[in-house]
Amino acid sequence: MAKSQNSAHPSWAALLDLDSDTYARLRYAGRSATDMVAVGQAWDTVPEGWEALAVAPLARGLAALDCLGVPLDAGFPVIADHGRSELIVLVEAGGAHPLAELQGVRVLRRGTSFLLVPFGPQGGYNAAWLSRPTQGMARYVDPSALRDAVLVAEAERSEHSRAC
Repeated sequence: MAKSQNSAHPSWAALLDLDSDTYARLRYAGRSATDMVAVGQAWDTVPEGWEALAVAPLARGLAALDCLGVPLDAGFPVIADHGRSELIVLVEAGGAHPLAELQGVRVLRRGTSFLLVPFGPQGGYNAAWLSRPTQGMARYVDPSALRDAVLVAEAERSEHSRAC
């Protein structure tokens, strides 16, 4: 993915703009780079029993992860859908409800939804790993903390746009 400007303190926001090589690699990855799975189903390195939060736009979701201080390389299952400009964050099954009322957030629940997911180390343009768990060892972002971080990121963006 795109590299952070400051390699000592990489940020999620730095992953928003793809460099030309990454763009081409994801855009032309081929059909085997992604697949549709039922929400909650085990796939690739993700164990069974999860729900998904789709946060739009992608920049908003990345800013929220930066607000939380979630490390880029900590193995949290986080996916970018560059085509829809959404951040997909996997959470433990039953934990997605704190974000259900937020505008621009879709909750994909187990047994009711399907999700396009990356296969392999990178995935494709519409489902690319930003943070990939190790085999069977998914760590999940706390949905309540993510909700608060989305609200903080929105407030900061609003303040910034008023100052400009």
